[in-house]
Amino acid sequence: MLLRHRLSIIASAGALLIVCGLLWASRQGETISAQRLSSVATNGQNALWQQLVRSEVERLDQMADALQNPSFLRAIDDGGTGRISSVINAEFGATRDRLAVLELSRGDGRVLHSTGRALDSERALDLTTLAEVAAGASRAGLWQSAPDRFLIAKTFPLRDAKGDTVVVTLGLDAADVLGRFAESLKTDAFLINPRGRMVVGTGPELWHRLLPRLPLRSASVATQEIDGRIYSLVGVPVSDLSGGLAGLLVTLDDATQALAPAERIRTLSMAGSFLFALALVAGLHVYLIRAFRPLDRTTKVLNALARGDTTARIAPTGDDEIGRIAETVSHFRDNAIALDRLRLQQTRQRRRQERLIRGRMKELAGTLDSNGRDEILTILDTQTPHGGEDADFVLLPHVLQQLSNRITQQHLRLNELIADLRDSLVTKTKLAGIQQELEIARQVQLAMVPATFPAIDAIDIDGGMIAAKEVGGDFFDCFALTENTYVLMIGDVSGKGVPASLFMAITRTLLRATALYEPDPARCVESVNNLLARENEQMLFVTLFYGVLDVSTGELVYVNAGHNPPLLVSASGAARYLDGTGDMALAVMEDQGYRAERLTLMPGDLLVTFTDGITEAFNPENEAFGEERLKDLCLREREAPSVQVLMQRAYGALTDFVRDAEQSDDITWLALRRRP
Repeated sequence: MLLRHRLSIIASAGALLIVCGLLWASRQGETISAQRLSSVATNGQNALWQQLVRSEVERLDQMADALQNPSFLRAIDDGGTGRISSVINAEFGATRDRLAVLELSRGDGRVLHSTGRALDSERALDLTTLAEVAAGASRAGLWQSAPDRFLIAKTFPLRDAKGDTVVVTLGLDAADVLGRFAESLKTDAFLINPRGRMVVGTGPELWHRLLPRLPLRSASVATQEIDGRIYSLVGVPVSDLSGGLAGLLVTLDDATQALAPAERIRTLSMAGSFLFALALVAGLHVYLIRAFRPLDRTTKVLNALARGDTTARIAPTGDDEIGRIAETVSHFRDNAIALDRLRLQQTRQRRRQERLIRGRMKELAGTLDSNGRDEILTILDTQTPHGGEDADFVLLPHVLQQLSNRITQQHLRLNELIADLRDSLVTKTKLAGIQQELEIARQVQLAMVPATFPAIDAIDIDGGMIAAKEVGGDFFDCFALTENTYVLMIGDVSGKGVPASLFMAITRTLLRATALYEPDPARCVESVNNLLARENEQMLFVTLFYGVLDVSTGELVYVNAGHNPPLLVSASGAARYLDGTGDMALAVMEDQGYRAERLTLMPGDLLVTFTDGITEAFNPENEAFGEERLKDLCLREREAPSVQVLMQRAYGALTDFVRDAEQSDDITWLALRRRP
């Protein structure tokens, strides 16, 4: 960003802050003045309302005094509604019609007598207030007796001739008081209930057009504009005869003539302030453009000199800082022109020396053999100077180095060829012997896994192993312990190649030998683990699934020592991987306890044990075959005619998935199905 732009932005921000500060200060002053006026308005409005309410309460006090006579008490004692009405008519006479409510009630809420244009026989007060008044607490004030009515009410206790307490409630319609209140202020007035709904008012149509929102629990003053008119609203909370919040007393006055000029003045002042700030910023921006124009020309000359163009010139601009910068740039241009001339002379001299050196090098290359001569001549014809001051001197050692390397490489290639021929004969002899030994080891390993399985009437069983290299570390086995029990085991030795295959052979031999005298799977695995861990200098380990199957009952007692969980597919079509026993792999630590689990194979159930060479087989997209694909495949093929056919199809599906990807681990499985 250019300097003049930054200065313009800074000046604009400063002017904007100043204008905003002035407007804020003005607004704060207006707010303080409005708060003072609001306080005066709300206090005056509240005082006038309280005065009108007190005058109505005084009328109710006079009516209450008229009821303190023996005839009225005897009428209450007799309980006759007609007699009560006749006494009331006699006492109040013409003023009775001004009463909106005259109610006699017991403290328990039972109404003895009720008159009124809207309430009739319904109770005017709630039970809580009735109980408090019956206890001797007289109340007077505003009261919402119905959803659409406010009363100026007085309620007090009265004892009848029998000494029982009667609660007398006298009420005048608050709409009359509200009308006098609005007439005194020359405005519209409204009473709002605590839920914000207008109950009574002198101008309900205007209220429903505005629908103002005022705080219900605090005094407030607000303005609202509609149809081009500005209305002033003053809200004062009023209490009921229980001391709680009865609602909000709101006055609504058309203040367009009073507020519109002030609003126009405020708008004009804000517009004038912003126009002044805009003019100030624009003038500053124009000044900065004119002031920085010589600096722009100086910058263009500097850019041209940086590109090597010395034809650009700059005219004198004055004696200020920008003029001195232009003068300095002019001196720099003169020095750059002199330097270019000197470099041109040096370049011409170097080119003459380079042609001489190239001619001598071609004569020297003619003494080499054909291959070397062609290589050196090609270098001399295609080599260009590096562009530096010493480019011609760099060429000479480079070509001499090529000549020396040519002779040295020929000598080394000859020596290497002789050595390679000698070593290849020795290596070929050793390789043939190693391959023969590995083939023998592979045959021995394959002989250690069962090629055929015991003929078990109740069990269909199959197993197989495909080594990733000549020899591997996987193994599986199945042999009989007793007439009805068979040992099933499958394992995977860490590592690959000959060490893993030897460790596999030792593990399988120890398991077979130990199983003959230790039929309990957990103790058998524990004994073999102690033997392997005791002499394990290579730090190899074996994951193992070892189980003893009772073919008569289908019960399988097994230990899973860190091996892949076997897959169980039930005859009903459900499939799950068996929970592990939480045991550690063999040969890791001595005296490691192992825990056996039990599983009963039902007729038609399929159990597939396998090594991670199946689930961790990867295709060319580096995607693993995974346990879910194996489970879905076994579910789909669970009704194959035999376990052997099922596993052949599974291996075929695995081969199709892997395609031409290299096999990275041994693939081993041992599967069995209990015949129906």
